[in-house]
Order: sequence, then C-alpha cells, then structure tokens
Amino acid sequence: MTTSNSALPPMRLRIIGYWVDDDRPDLPDPANFVDPDWDPGKRQAVANYLNAGRPIGAECGCSPCRICGAPNGFEEFTDGVYQWPEGLAHYVLDHSARLPNEIVEHALRSTNSSTFVGLVDTEWWIAATG
Repeated sequence: MTTSNSALPPMRLRIIGYWVDDDRPDLPDPANFVDPDWDPGKRQAVANYLNAGRPIGAECGCSPCRICGAPNGFEEFTDGVYQWPEGLAHYVLDHSARLPNEIVEHALRSTNSSTFVGLVDTEWWIAATG
C-alpha cells in the first residue's frame, strides 16, 4: 500500500518587533518607531491584539526592553501571519511605538472582525480515510 504525502507547505511567518542588539545590529531600533501623537485608542487595540496572540515558543531568558530596560517577556506569539516577541505590546503601550501601517491595519481589522473570512477547503478531509 502506498500513501500520498500531501502535507501543506511550511507556513512563512513575517517577524515583527524584534529589535537591534549586540547580536543583531541589522534589526530596527525601537526608538525610531516612537510616535507620541499616535491615537491612544488605536494603540490600546493593537496592544490587545498582540497580547492575544497564540504562543508558539519561548527563548532562554527574559528579554529587556530596548528603551527602558524593563523585563519584557520570553515567549513568541503568532496570529498565523506575523510572529512577534511577547513584549511587543509593551513597546506599543508604554513607549508609543507605532508599528508599520500594514501591521496596525491588520491588527485593527482582525480585532474588529466578528467572524473569520477565508476559504474553507473540505476536499482534503473528505478524501481522508481512517
């Protein structure tokens, strides 16, 4: 008997909120994202979205905030599109770090959506045999 391996291709997550440090000088500096005029309601909504992400892993040790030095978590989160460190909401809330518009719009759209809109693939499950 032969079986078909029709596994889905690996998902590519876009990383966001990983900041410059000694090991990664190529990453962005969070200070460049600070926008004190950013609407507090939108900031709160984006932070809530980030805090509601699905945990997918953890680092060995707590990451410090690159702006104030506060302990900033060790977990990694995702929403299936982006991957970010646990402390990203801290930058948004406490330092007014305004993420790129694409991410803000994605978070606000996802937060305001009451239902998931997407394509449903039933063929694979229908073809599955026990």
